[in-house]
Amino acid sequence: MIYLHSSQWMKELEDSSVHCIITSPPYPMIEKWDNLFLAQVGEEKEINKTSFTWMNAILNNTWKECNRVLIDGGIAAINVGDSTRSIDKEFLCYPNYAQLTMSMWNLGFSPLIPILWKKISNRPNAFLGSGFQPVNAYVSQDCEFIGIFRKGRNRTFIGEEKARRKASSFTKEERDLWFRQVWEWIPGVKGSKKTSSWNIEIPFRLMRMFSIIGDFVVDPFCGKTGGIEFEKMCNEWGREFIGFTLP
Repeated sequence: MIYLHSSQWMKELEDSSVHCIITSPPYPMIEKWDNLFLAQVGEEKEINKTSFTWMNAILNNTWKECNRVLIDGGIAAINVGDSTRSIDKEFLCYPNYAQLTMSMWNLGFSPLIPILWKKISNRPNAFLGSGFQPVNAYVSQDCEFIGIFRKGRNRTFIGEEKARRKASSFTKEERDLWFRQVWEWIPGVKGSKKTSSWNIEIPFRLMRMFSIIGDFVVDPFCGKTGGIEFEKMCNEWGREFIGFTLP
């Protein structure tokens, strides 16, 4: 089921009714998403360094809702990248993952070891800034983060849930690949400018890792069409999918 409204109020979902959240929100301080964030504040704002704070505050409204709807022991897996941008001729890296982690911490989530998604291969000739001369060159940005956050303590399984959990097991090969911290290059969606560019392999792995057959899986930022493929995949693997189209 996909709902065509903001995930800042997931009114269709009861408290502690969702088992797993898997999503990739719009990244604050990425220019292509400026208008999306500006539409949420209802007033004119200039995009400057301070925009990082209020853009993340908008996302935090959804993280609060995620906390409300998740069961104890439920997992939120959130793909987010730091943003690089020049404003007033000043180049900065805006630490979205650090902000996300502190937001989730303040909501009472337990941060677990994050996954580093290596989006592009290392390029020996990739650099920004002053070329071969120190000190004004910048490290190339090759990775994004997939933050793993647990609500409360480890999830417990009773009754028929134990059988569903066993039926949801992955293979040794899958375990050895998926549970390493660095995920090697998985290509994103070519030409994607307005929607999330994460490959469907990313939510597939996370769905298998952090939910079991019969669970409710939510994507609070699935977009108008982005949730269709995710919903189909969840249904094929025995999960119930719920998506929301707007931040």
